[in-house]
Amino acid sequence: MYNNYINSIYTINCIFAFMTLSSNSFRHLGLSECILNTLAFELKFIKRLRKLNALDYIQLLIFNCSKNMVSYNTMASTTLGNEAKSVLKQSLHKAMRKTTFLLFIQSVFNKLVQAKLGISSTTFNSRFKRIIIQDSTIIKIPKELFKIYSGVSNGITQVSNARIQVAIDILSNIFTLLSIDSYSINDISAANRLALRTGDLVLRDRGYCSIVEIKRILESGADFIYRYSHSFIYYHIKTGEPIDLYKLLLHKRKLKIEVRLGGPDGQIVTLLAHKVKEEIANRRREKLKKTAKHKPSQEVLRLLSWSIFLTSIKDEDIKFEEVFNLYKLRWRIEILFKALKSHLNLNKIHNVPENQLKFIIIAKMMLAVIIVQFIYENLGRQLYKNTEKEISILRLTRYINDNMNELGKLIIIANRQLFIRCELVRKIEKYCTYDARYDRENYEQQLEKAILS
Repeated sequence: MYNNYINSIYTINCIFAFMTLSSNSFRHLGLSECILNTLAFELKFIKRLRKLNALDYIQLLIFNCSKNMVSYNTMASTTLGNEAKSVLKQSLHKAMRKTTFLLFIQSVFNKLVQAKLGISSTTFNSRFKRIIIQDSTIIKIPKELFKIYSGVSNGITQVSNARIQVAIDILSNIFTLLSIDSYSINDISAANRLALRTGDLVLRDRGYCSIVEIKRILESGADFIYRYSHSFIYYHIKTGEPIDLYKLLLHKRKLKIEVRLGGPDGQIVTLLAHKVKEEIANRRREKLKKTAKHKPSQEVLRLLSWSIFLTSIKDEDIKFEEVFNLYKLRWRIEILFKALKSHLNLNKIHNVPENQLKFIIIAKMMLAVIIVQFIYENLGRQLYKNTEKEISILRLTRYINDNMNELGKLIIIANRQLFIRCELVRKIEKYCTYDARYDRENYEQQLEKAILS
């Protein structure tokens, strides 16, 4: 009888169904209408309730944020099945251009990121309390904002870019950091924004690596894995003498050694190396020659014959393969960026002022949080338990972007304890799961194996 009731809901007109279920679905996100209205009043975005309340603004923004053009006109034309809520674009412009609206959107995003509803504790038997991956991506923005966000200018052309920093705890699929910065604020400058705890494992590329940051991570009681940095001098832990790494690696296929960083009395870390095929090494050399700002030294080019990692993990038995598999988890964030750019149009923002640019980006990230943190996590676990099929984040994001009217339903289904094998779940199973492959593992299989190792 319960299943019949649920299925009857799905016969409602799609857009009207989104509106009907939205209040309920947002409660599953820890964002009830009451909470949102209270927050809007506290931030003085809304002084008295009129035609639209705080939930209406969030709905309109999320419903439209994945489109190529997120304009006041398109939002105003989106009635979401309720003509009584229709407003003029001038009214939306007047409300959303306020500084208090941006503060409201940022606060909603923070609450969404920190929400506990719908987030299960991991089933992975891991030595780490959190495994945090961090990376940044650069997006093109209106050239009128060049003075604020900078970019690239050569006297003929001028390109305005912004840099978005994102960090995710992949054990619970929780976003732990989001910032929208000027292009000139590089990764090393943003590294210390990441809040760390004892028991964390931090996975970042060498753009975040510095002696100061490594010291900060260790003092926080956390661990790290970085790719080898050519800019460091490595010291012997007993003699304090600088190490000639190439000489040490020559004629060796594998190497595991403890070294000091930053001086003869610096931090002790473990360096692990494994020789790669010569064709891979040659590709690395060609790429470095093309992309390096300065001509790379012969020493640097020769060391590209090995994959080299630095880690603070204290384990005498840890092997290169284990470190490599853990570091591969960093590609989860690359998949997220691809989903944002390819399916949520993060890289296609039309000419808008700075305030509008910020709330559009935050809204796109908000949708990504809902997909990853509330739908993918729970629905994926339920679907695998019943069908042994695993959901692809990319395919799920594409499906939701093409079927935004079903977002509210997916939130409710994903966050119910009872798994419902309704028509919508069958669509997710059909269009959003990995194809059966026997020649290689999919990403989720690699993830579980790496964490369990």
